[in-house]
Amino acid sequence: MKANTPTLRVLAICFAIAMVDGFDTLVMSFIGPAILETWGLSPTELGRIFGAGLIGAALGGMTAGVVADRLGRKRTLLICVATFAVLTLACAFARTPTELALLRLAGGLGLGGAIPNIVALTAEHASTRRRSALVTLMFIGFPLGAVLGGALTALIIGSLGWRTVFMLGGALPLLLLPAVWWGVPETLVAARHDTSRATIVSQFGDGRAPAVVLLWLGVFSIMLLSYFLINWTPTILSLSGVPEQRAIMGAVVLNFGGIVGAALLTTIIDRVGAFRAVAFTLIPGALLVVVMGASSSVPLPLMALVFFTGACVLGAQLSIPALAARLFPMHVRGTGIGWTMGVGRIGSIIGPTVGGVLVASTPDYGALFQIAAIPCAVAALCIGAGHLVISRKQRSGVESVPQAVAPPQQ
Repeated sequence: MKANTPTLRVLAICFAIAMVDGFDTLVMSFIGPAILETWGLSPTELGRIFGAGLIGAALGGMTAGVVADRLGRKRTLLICVATFAVLTLACAFARTPTELALLRLAGGLGLGGAIPNIVALTAEHASTRRRSALVTLMFIGFPLGAVLGGALTALIIGSLGWRTVFMLGGALPLLLLPAVWWGVPETLVAARHDTSRATIVSQFGDGRAPAVVLLWLGVFSIMLLSYFLINWTPTILSLSGVPEQRAIMGAVVLNFGGIVGAALLTTIIDRVGAFRAVAFTLIPGALLVVVMGASSSVPLPLMALVFFTGACVLGAQLSIPALAARLFPMHVRGTGIGWTMGVGRIGSIIGPTVGGVLVASTPDYGALFQIAAIPCAVAALCIGAGHLVISRKQRSGVESVPQAVAPPQQ
């Protein structure tokens, strides 16, 4: 049991950071209506503030992963957590929409940069056999933080205002800094000073290029669909005649389904492999998206459909870090995870934007969800093909996924 103590400690700290990251990433979704009222913004102007944070997060993931492979995961994580904590606090004092957008852009660098580091730290302090499952389990903290943060925001925003929500979002990560400082061992990359190969190009080395490209396409597609569903499901349900309160609950049920789906995946992911498990989960996910669209005109158990769609689509999406941790060896794991999540975040920006155009131009919501199912099918094909590429490389003797050295004992 003693040998497992560092793994459990790192898992708990990274899980807590994932929760805070999930809350801070989606905080604008919670307080958007209040900001609209305060400053009299149009939805388009509010959308620019949303987009600023997402763009910052995409750039932060791509940059921080490379830095972490050279400087060390722990040091880079401390910088990222401190960055998004301080800048989220500063958002509470923004005087104009432009100031808020710039602060969200800069804070997004820390938000996005934290993800590849907590994924790499979890992977490197887990056994090879349990690595994928533990990474997925840790990343469940992200949507859980968003759900709990939304509930907490609903309780305090009416009496304390939206600026208080930013103060809470900045104070929580500051409280976690001592835990990271004293509770997380530095990674073997930094301990061995093995940083000479940590470059953006090196993530494609050792025969990994085809698998990396397939993973990027799959992650882009699944994030595009996931964020379309997260952002537009309540609106589409409402426009389809579902009562407003029940339509809003659709977003909660969808996210809860994702948490349950990801938790179930952790029980099988080590038996059949991360790539294979995610690809097989996305196949029924695509079918459920189509059926969910049909429910707007055919009486079906709507909330059950939303739940199972979330379990398959969002559950698979939450396993993305496990795929990247499986594919990339330790010396480029931060870079590989950062760029994979960055590509995915580009999909998360495009998905809601394209979704808005489609919702405005397509009165037939059944056809809309049929279109939405296409990225899910593409993701299943790409991730399944990635599994085949990796398996072929291993059989041919080209080790595209080297085994990690055991973590240092504490």
